[in-house]
This record gives sequence, structure tokens and C-alpha cells, in this order.
Amino acid sequence: MFENLKKPGKIGNLTVKNRMKYAATVNNFCDYETGEVTEKEIGYLRERSQGGFGIVVSAGAYPHILGKGYIGQMGVDKDELLPGLTRLAQAMKVDDVITIGQVMHTGRYGHLFEYGVKEAIAAGKTVPGHPVGPTAMKSPIKRYTPCREMSIEEIEEQVEMHAQAALRFKKAGFDGVEICGIAGYLIPNFLSPWTNKRTDRYGGSLENRARFLLEIIKRSKELVGKDFPFLLRLNGTDLIDGGNKDEEYIEIAQMCEELGIDLFSVTVGWHESPNAAITAEKKPGDWLYLAENWKKAGIKTPICMAYRLNKPEVPEKAIADGIIDYWEMCRPGIADPFLPKKILEDRPEDIVVCPADNQGCFLYVFIDVPMGCMVNPRVGREWDSTYDIRPAEKKKKVLVVGGGPAGMEAARVAALRGHDVTLYEKGDALGGQMRLGAKTPLLYDWTDVIQSFSTRLSKAGAKVELGTEVTTDLINKEKPDALILAMGAKPATIKVPGIEGDNVTDVYEVLEGKATLGDKVVFLGGNEIAIQTAEYVAGLGKEVTIIEKGKKIGADLNLFNLLAHRRHLDALKIKSLVNIEVEKITDEGVVGATLGGREATIPADTVVNAEGFQADQALSAALAANTAVEIYSIGDAAGFRKLYEAIHDGYKVGVKV
Repeated sequence: MFENLKKPGKIGNLTVKNRMKYAATVNNFCDYETGEVTEKEIGYLRERSQGGFGIVVSAGAYPHILGKGYIGQMGVDKDELLPGLTRLAQAMKVDDVITIGQVMHTGRYGHLFEYGVKEAIAAGKTVPGHPVGPTAMKSPIKRYTPCREMSIEEIEEQVEMHAQAALRFKKAGFDGVEICGIAGYLIPNFLSPWTNKRTDRYGGSLENRARFLLEIIKRSKELVGKDFPFLLRLNGTDLIDGGNKDEEYIEIAQMCEELGIDLFSVTVGWHESPNAAITAEKKPGDWLYLAENWKKAGIKTPICMAYRLNKPEVPEKAIADGIIDYWEMCRPGIADPFLPKKILEDRPEDIVVCPADNQGCFLYVFIDVPMGCMVNPRVGREWDSTYDIRPAEKKKKVLVVGGGPAGMEAARVAALRGHDVTLYEKGDALGGQMRLGAKTPLLYDWTDVIQSFSTRLSKAGAKVELGTEVTTDLINKEKPDALILAMGAKPATIKVPGIEGDNVTDVYEVLEGKATLGDKVVFLGGNEIAIQTAEYVAGLGKEVTIIEKGKKIGADLNLFNLLAHRRHLDALKIKSLVNIEVEKITDEGVVGATLGGREATIPADTVVNAEGFQADQALSAALAANTAVEIYSIGDAAGFRKLYEAIHDGYKVGVKV
């Protein structure tokens, strides 16, 4: 099973124990002012090294202060950082893992000015703390300040700074270095005709645009030595109008290969790309054709690839077919740091699959908070002993009410600690509302997440009772020491004339298949659950309209998922009407009024109430007088919340009870 992922490989003169590489991940775990390595950073990467990866890469570190694009980005721009980098390298050296330090200058995405540094020294001159690039320009992303064009002297300095950074990683004890040339950062800014309008030796022809990167490679290899493993991340496509053609990236790769690259990482898109790259719109393996084209073009250097490869079956086959040589993973390794070990031990059913939700990893980093993970509450807490799953001091009888993600996680963790745990679910399957969400077009990975939670719950030793509704009588009979309430949420009742009509239903009934849908379906509410369910209904061939009383739909969606849903809504021809106050529901449809007071009827055969949701607290209320039992409310039972918070609730109660 997965024999190709298990077999050893080579990068340069080093033997890699398997074909699984943990990719560099911006996480905002380092010191916000100095870029110094912290215990949080060390704990995070140590756990990935312990997880069985053949190669583990550090977070991308800026080689010059103007290259700092994230508040907690790691620095490698001065020798004073060497002690922390050395401790990090030592912590990562577990079971023959190959440790790689990554150099990453964020270029036009730099945020130094916003982080309180008003000026810096570049090429011996005092310059504003603004982002830099080959050409002065403004990004389509509002967050980014217009960048300043670099002088020739600054370019030459940055070549040297990249090389010095590579040397620091070597001095710190890393086994190799990786240069980041992806995602719209400084190096790809030089490579692309969209961002590089220079007319000197660093602009114009492809050879000139590649000169900055080639000089970095040459100078770095002069300092670290030709035998020191040298890796390069490079776009296979940038998904930018006016950017490089895919064939041009192959030409760039061929130029770099001549200088001695030991492993290419082929990636997709820039932050400004308007098209899908890592969201669930792209199915696993959709981008492998890029690596295949590199191979067909004669690239001999080993290739790894990461984007939308969240389960082992696809990269296993891709390696067998000669398309890639290594499976690189960022978000799958965030979600499950022990993923490689589970493959090596032939227990893939235990893998926690990354569902591409983009909240804790992508969104959090971009809003300058520490990275997290929806399905792995330990992310960023690996160093924190209160998040360790330790044997309970006293074994307790624990009763968990509700088999959704919060309940399953609480039960699993409590059982691992040695408690006698029984989980009760009134339905006929585990998963709760997550099971319903998995039916919608962009949440298909949730099925795998539920399966993993269920499998690990069983292996932890928790007992599961399906088809059993918990009552106060059952609780009194079982006499638990601790009671964890995780009953989920239910649709909120809204006060609108006609809401009780036969043509009105709710999102849960729709996804459970209990609702009879007419040809025209109108959703009341433009929240995330409403949008997901509307997409499901449109996929059934229905004409769908979303009515939102606010000024936009998807206000509770993170930006990256919002963009994905916008594309999907357009493809499904779903209409959305905003700033509409629903006045009543009739047999003909929904009567609403605009902000200006204009009244109109939106035709509907079926109206779906998705306006809001509320915690199911019936059992909580019945138990209010019972103080003999240790009671915890988690997930939606504690108040309607997102899946991210629900799973984290479950973990935190599991380690506490």
C-alpha cells in the first residue's frame, strides 16, 4: 500500500527516507518585531518532523527587512538570528528527516510600513518602509501599498542578501536551502512581464527577467557550496492575465536547472490570481498536468507538487506514472502532521483530511494573526502542555450528547485520556450537520473528515449509541461524572407572515431530502449555509434566488471561500438580491421591500428559511437544576458558531474533563 510514497529518494547527495515533503508555511509564529524564532515555531516544526516526513521545510524567512510581508514572518536577514535558527534546525532533526531553510522575500506584498517600521536601509540609503518590486505599481488587492521601483544597486544588494540568508541556514545546521519564487513575491515579480516593465538588464526579454533569479542561484551556490542541496519553488502557471505563459516557466526552469537545482517545487497562481488555485473548486490532481509538461519538456531534476493533493491516492499514482517524484504538502501537513507516519504504518483511514476550508491557514495569516487549523486544534499549540492529550488523573464516566464534529472530537480526546466515554446520537449516523454540508458542491472533502473522526473515535475506545435521544431520565439512569452537551443548532424562527406555510422549509430539511422542492426556490438569508445549500439546490436543476436583508451576501464567509462561492454562484446562474426586507410569504412567493420602500414579489414555488440559526438548548434547560453532574456545552449547543470553533471546543473540553 502506497509503496511509491514509502520508497527512498535523492536530492543532491542526500538520501530522503520517503517521498513526502512538508512545504514551507507562513504561520505568524515568530517574533513580531525581530523575526526571531519562538518556542511556538519550534514546537510546530518539531511535530511535523516527528510525523514521518522525509523532508521538512522551515517557514519562508525574509532576507531583508523590506521583504517582510507577514507580521510573524521568520527573519534570516542578520547574524543575530542564528541562535534561534540553530535551535530550530536541531529541533527539526528527528529520525533522519532532511531539514531545509527557505528564503522568501515578499516583494510587492511587503507590509513593513504597516508594522510600524517607517524606514529602512537599502543599498546604503534610507528608504521608506514601503514594499519594493522591479517596477512601481499598485496591486489589485487593496491591502497592499503601491510598491517602489528598486534601483540597480538595490537589486544587486538583494542578490547578495538572498545568498547570505542561504549561508545562514547552512551555518544554523539545516541540511539544505530553498529559494521561494512563487505566489507573486519578489522573484516572480521580476520573472513576469505584468509586474516587470524595466528596460535595463533586469527587464524586457525572458532571459533578462530571469536574470535576478539566476544571479541569486549562482551567488548562493558560491557561498553554500555546490554540494549543499539547493531547492527552488517556481510557478508552473501564475493565472495572471499578462503574466508568463506556462511554457515560459518551463524555459525559466531549464535555465535554473543548468545552474544545479536539486529539487523543483511546482506551484500554481499568485495571491492576485482571479481564478481558483487551492480552493475546493479544483479537484485533487487537477494541476498535475503542469508537472507532466515539465517532464515532457525534458526537465531531469526531481519535481514535487502540492496544490490540491490532499489525499495520498493521487500523488501515489502520480509518482508511479512518473509525473512527480515527491508529494509536497502544506495544508495536509497542517491538518495532520502525522500523515506520513500513518501511510508508512498502513493506516490511511486515520488520516485527517484537509477540507480546503482556508480559514485558519490562509485567512488567519493574511489578517496578521497566528495560523490555526479547523480540523487540528493543536496547530500553534504544540509547545503548550495544556493542549497535550495526557492520561486523566481520575477516570470518569463521560456521557457525550450529539455525534457532530464537536461531540466526536470531545469524545475521542476524552477516551484517549482513559475516561469511560459513551457518545449518544439521536440520528442513524455520525457527523451531525457536517454530514449534511458534505452534500453541497464545494464541501465534498467533509465526507472524508467525518470518516476520519469516526474511525479515530472508535479506535480511541469510545462507545457510540446511534438512534438514541438523550433525556434527563437516561442521564439519571447512567449517572455520568461528566456530561458534554453537543446537540448542534436548529433553524431560528423568524417572525414573517406566511412562514408557517406549506411552501416553506429550511436548509436542514432540504439537505436531508425531506423537502419537496418546486422549480423556483427562494432562500431567505445570504449567509454561508444558505449559499452552500442554494448551490446544492441549483445543482438539482432548480432556479434559485437568494434574498439578503444586508448589503451583501456571504458576509460571514472568509474572503478566499467567498471568491470561490462567487465563481460557483455565477456558474450555476444563482441570483442574489440584497438590501431586501422580507414582508411576507404568499403562495406566489416572497414579498419584499427595498431600502427605498419599493415593494415587489419574488416568485417562488418553495421558500427556504436560512435567515438564522440558534442553539438547541432544550436539554440544557432541563438540566439547569442538576448540579451534581459536571456539565460542559460545546459547539452549537453553547451558541451558534462555525465548524472551526465547534471542533476546537470539542478538543479543549476533551483535554480538560
